[in-house]
Amino acid sequence: MIGSNILITGCTGLVGMHVLYELLGEVAGGALAGKIYPVLRTSLSLSASERVERLLRNRFLPASLRSSVSSAGKAIQPVSADLCDAGNLREAIRAAIPAREPLTVIHCAGSVNLETTPKARDDVHAHNYQGTRNLLRALDGYAARFIYVGTVFSSGIRHGRVGDDYLSLPSPVYRNPYEESKGRIEHEIARYCTEKGIEFQLLRPSIICGRVMEAPLYYTPKFDVFYGWLKFFWQLKKAGLRSPLRLCISDQATMNVVPVDFVAKTIVKAVHSHAGQLNIANPAVGPTRQVIQAGLACIGYEGVRFVDAVPPDLNRVEQFYYKTVGALFDGYINNDASIYDCGKLLSFMAPVTIPPLFEHISGIVAFAMQFDFDERKINHAA
Repeated sequence: MIGSNILITGCTGLVGMHVLYELLGEVAGGALAGKIYPVLRTSLSLSASERVERLLRNRFLPASLRSSVSSAGKAIQPVSADLCDAGNLREAIRAAIPAREPLTVIHCAGSVNLETTPKARDDVHAHNYQGTRNLLRALDGYAARFIYVGTVFSSGIRHGRVGDDYLSLPSPVYRNPYEESKGRIEHEIARYCTEKGIEFQLLRPSIICGRVMEAPLYYTPKFDVFYGWLKFFWQLKKAGLRSPLRLCISDQATMNVVPVDFVAKTIVKAVHSHAGQLNIANPAVGPTRQVIQAGLACIGYEGVRFVDAVPPDLNRVEQFYYKTVGALFDGYINNDASIYDCGKLLSFMAPVTIPPLFEHISGIVAFAMQFDFDERKINHAA
């Protein structure tokens, strides 16, 4: 049993929400005995406590948690604070959490903004880099362990097999400011925690999709990254645009997608043990063309043909694609340069394994179509 208190950030996001649910399951099962302190901003319409209540009443709450959520939820004590407001964050933590009790931190919050504009750079710097620095300093004297949930893409563009130790990698080349902000803050975490004697773990998921391990299957509160690319074709289908579309995707390209419930289970297992640096990726990568074909078949969008180079004579739909989602996601769906080593992950999580993801693609896409790939609709339904 772990008796320490746990502070978690980002629990209204895809990963943080499911980590919170896993923690509540641990409380219900007697594996966790401390308090859970979710750090949340107060929105215009909801307080931090009301936002937590919405999570506990979620229509898509994991089935295994429904009978125990009321009792397990008593372990939650929300902390109303903004990671971007250093002074407010420090005061809120000190007012809510006993300083002399062991505290484990699970930092899931952050911005997944893949654009390359100055505005995007400011966004990820504020939320991913500066927000994390604020949290570290606000926890001075409080945190015994700091678990940071980053991304495999903080390694930058790599060729060949990428192991778990990113801190020792040569200087990377990044696709966008998002990756740079995540990579930069990892080094800051390692330096700060080493100086302060805080145990730290750097856990790095790959592209994340909805649940495939626990009912209700396929739930996700976010339709970004993996879903954002497919949303483009869903919108074309709805608009009745059937122009041929030639997609420049290498036949060697692979897509590494991991379900959010497996990610959350890995993170919570790290609360009970020490994973160090860890790739949370799928050891069974899928050929990108095959994954795309399966997704487009579910959407019912026809007329896509794969090519090895961007055609010089683009039609209007193709021009729009290559200027928008193609430019944003090409580095992730058309990447055949790196493979993320999952040997340590498989050993760490044994006997739990990732279900064959390709068997779930139609269900994942159908769920998103049910809610029009619209986060407002899924959040309203929840």
